[in-house]
Amino acid sequence: MQPAAKSSWRKLPPVWAAPYKRWTRYCGLLASAVLVGETWAQTECPGLQAYYPASATTATREQWQALLPRLEPLFDSCLASAEYFALLGAARLNTGQVAQAQEALERALLLEPENGAAQIDYAETLYLAGELFAALETNSKLLSRTDLPNELRPVLEARERFWQQQTTTKLFLVEATAGHDSNLNGAPTHRDLTVTFAGLPVVLTLDRQFQRQSGEFGAIRLAMDWQQRTASSAYGLQASSRFRQANQKNTDLAELDWRYHYRWNQRRHSWELSAGTSHLNFGGDSLYDVAEARAKLLWGLTSFCQPALESVIQQLQYPGQEIMNGLELRLNASYGCAQPNGRHALGFTAGLLRNYAQKQQRPGADREGWNAQIEWQYRQGPHQIVSQISYLSLDDQRGYSPLLKNGAQRKVTNTTLALRYQWAFSERAAVLISASKQSQQSNLRPFANRGTVLEAGVAVGF
Repeated sequence: MQPAAKSSWRKLPPVWAAPYKRWTRYCGLLASAVLVGETWAQTECPGLQAYYPASATTATREQWQALLPRLEPLFDSCLASAEYFALLGAARLNTGQVAQAQEALERALLLEPENGAAQIDYAETLYLAGELFAALETNSKLLSRTDLPNELRPVLEARERFWQQQTTTKLFLVEATAGHDSNLNGAPTHRDLTVTFAGLPVVLTLDRQFQRQSGEFGAIRLAMDWQQRTASSAYGLQASSRFRQANQKNTDLAELDWRYHYRWNQRRHSWELSAGTSHLNFGGDSLYDVAEARAKLLWGLTSFCQPALESVIQQLQYPGQEIMNGLELRLNASYGCAQPNGRHALGFTAGLLRNYAQKQQRPGADREGWNAQIEWQYRQGPHQIVSQISYLSLDDQRGYSPLLKNGAQRKVTNTTLALRYQWAFSERAAVLISASKQSQQSNLRPFANRGTVLEAGVAVGF
């Protein structure tokens, strides 16, 4: 007589472990012969009772790890045993081998779709693999079973509530920083300006208030991020404001922006639509307002790398300088890759843009150009590093002003390098250190500038 096998309701992963009784079920044995030109005898799958940990609900990672070398040699002998693959999947899951565990558990469920232990662990592997809604669906099917042991129901219900909470995320963030900016007012690099009068160059010295001012500053940033996800879509709202006060007069800054996005997934790609506005106040006066809309197409939803194509339309308004208003169109292509464990992420974006003048008198008229950006992120435990390099090139369609280089067309290039380090010293708080350097070059001296910003502070989320 074959020894009694362990129950198909064997266990939950340790994170959901709770005391409960195990039911028994006989293990199906592989005793058939495979005929491939000739008959090959198959080794019978042994009884698996001796392979279970003494207590599956309290077994340590080391105990599961020690079990794997005993289980894996039985693979060829137990190809028809759902119990074997359920146990192998549990051992792999509890030693952090999520992908391998998922494969073993899928084999178990192909052999025995109603195997409760395999279903419980399989839902966990789906969750750990980032497939939240597939995990919820599997867990819901478990809860609907009439043969579910009473001891298991509250544990599975608690797991479902926890996972369901993750379909909605709310984050409020407060950052307080202080630092130094070598160009608080975004002034030109040069202190003098060459203008053209009657065809002759004349050198003028800029007034002191228009020259570059450096100094210390304090800043506070408030941010909110609300996200709602369903099995086929996601939508959310992000809003932030930043206020900077410096020791130089008329260089205080206030930024306000918000974005709403809606994303729906299809089998191999997804669409994302978003809209929002930005506002910048500098030195007590409104500098510009931007309203924008975006449409984005992403491919390869199941892969670690995703190409994307994005179109952007922006309406730019400059209160007090309406002649500078414009409509800007952008087309961006991007390619980003991220490791499954979230440690490394690398992205590249490049695009074309064209800015249309809303008034014919605008200096330089229309302008066009291109941009490129590389971003790298690294995360290790509580430490995170984000680095970014961006480049922008813009050319005017016609001469900017007869006073500057006798009406030459303006050409501008801008290079920005930013680095940010974050150390989370608690679940809700982190230390921030950031540095950025930007250099803008132009054939017209008033549009050439550069600056360096060093900043440090703390962030608190709730």
